[in-house]
Amino acid sequence: MCEGGPRDTGGPMIRAIGWSNDPFSPAEPGRLCRGRERWIESFQLDDPPELHRVVVSGAAFTDDSARDADRGLSCSGVELHQVIDALFGDDIVVAWCEEGHPLQIPDGAIGVEEYDLRRPGGPLFRWTVRWLMVCETVEQLQAALAAGAECLTVHPGPDDEEAAGELPALDDDGQPVSALRDAIFLLTGSRHHGQPVRRFQPGAIAVALDHCDVLVLVHQDKHTPCLAIYSEDPIDVDDVMVDLARAAGALAVPFAIPPMLARWDRALWELRQDWDEDKDGEFPVPPAPEGSWGWGRRRKKGRRDDGDGYDEE
Repeated sequence: MCEGGPRDTGGPMIRAIGWSNDPFSPAEPGRLCRGRERWIESFQLDDPPELHRVVVSGAAFTDDSARDADRGLSCSGVELHQVIDALFGDDIVVAWCEEGHPLQIPDGAIGVEEYDLRRPGGPLFRWTVRWLMVCETVEQLQAALAAGAECLTVHPGPDDEEAAGELPALDDDGQPVSALRDAIFLLTGSRHHGQPVRRFQPGAIAVALDHCDVLVLVHQDKHTPCLAIYSEDPIDVDDVMVDLARAAGALAVPFAIPPMLARWDRALWELRQDWDEDKDGEFPVPPAPEGSWGWGRRRKKGRRDDGDGYDEE
């Protein structure tokens, strides 16, 4: 819904970018956006590591009930490549595409492999391609994402020689042969195309992180995609998110749980509790019309609060 900006609902739309930052276990990965994406059933890890995940998404809505919210990162006015560039602009990003369109391969893609993708439940199939692209500029990153890349690995840039990461090695036919490529295929190669789609195997996240600093996956939110950033060590992203929101004219909203799962009305209610009007001015999200549903009014009316803040819409 947010391809060309938020929809016109008859009132001004407030744009917001939201993010969460918490531990992640590939053995117990939890939910993705319910009804739109699930994990591939994973192999078992003997000693699953404790990783960390930052999820970044966005929304556009007219009031603090967020009942009319368009959800997904682009709805905030911030695009996928802008978040990645703001966080890792000095590093090298390798974009991986598992199911690209044969006519949309970006300039600079390597390791291009065409294959026949068969659909479950019948003989229907279509031609698709997998490829990778080493992105050293934000323009290359934007082109790779636009062409269908949905998995990115982050490696130290050329100025960090001591921590130089493993980039994909190519054989004589231009095909990737590195352990990193094997890890990415393990992550994406067992996809299921039913509803909801299953695109990533969580156990392989730990394998991929043996060969890169950070792994970024494009997950599904309700209307447009969001980003999940997986790493072995925590990444402090708060200041970057606030700066991105300010530049886009959006509201910065921290979440306790991934925003692709959480209620935006609850996050807005919590943000309002700590809002300093003397310092920051009037809270920029108007209250819902009298009698409308919203998190604060829901609590006052004594309705059931399950305490987790998950989206039940």
